Amino acid sequence: MAVQPALSEVLSSSPLAVMERHAETCLDCVTKLMAYFEAAQAGDWNKAEKLQLEISRLEGIADEIKMDVRKNLPRGLWMSVSRTDLLELVRVQDKMANETKDIAGLSLGRNLAFPQKLEKSLFKFIETVIEASAKAVEVVSATRDLSRTAFGARQAKAIVSKCALVEKIERRSDELQSKLRAKLKAHEEDISPVDAIFLYQLLSNIGEIADHAEKVSHRAQIIAAS
Repeated sequence: MAVQPALSEVLSSSPLAVMERHAETCLDCVTKLMAYFEAAQAGDWNKAEKLQLEISRLEGIADEIKMDVRKNLPRGLWMSVSRTDLLELVRVQDKMANETKDIAGLSLGRNLAFPQKLEKSLFKFIETVIEASAKAVEVVSATRDLSRTAFGARQAKAIVSKCALVEKIERRSDELQSKLRAKLKAHEEDISPVDAIFLYQLLSNIGEIADHAEKVSHRAQIIAAS
């Protein structure tokens, strides 16, 4: 029977493979945000609660991978990638999942839903944030692939191009957030002051996911260029 290698051995021989697995788990978490808000906007809080629990479960898996990496990542000169860079990459990736869990928890805790007239814009905003996250994970995956070819110059240029796309999508999410804030302001009279504060906070937190995604792509780019 084949013996499974220790995580420290996997990290030593292929550290970016573990980073990619962590990134994909974080993306799974972020992706659930659309279904969560569809349920919240429909007032289906039982479904929303189930989705919030699933988001928490995925965030927990991402946390476990992160802690395993921190515990088992070898020290010394035996890795192909800087230990410091890898620890920073897993940290910024984890923020995507953490932010998603916080958003769903805040919304569910107060049964917060946005005014119906904002739904189309809200879903477009969330879709853009998910897209930024997915493209950032593609950068991580591409960096792993490049590590197998000793980070060739031509391949590194492809990473730069992918990072530029993440930046473009992140800027678009900022624009969508600004427009949503303006629309929400126009409906403040129909919302309790406390709920309005938390709805603005939700918009900010959703936008933060795209910011974290951009940082993930930048950190992966640093690794690719090292």
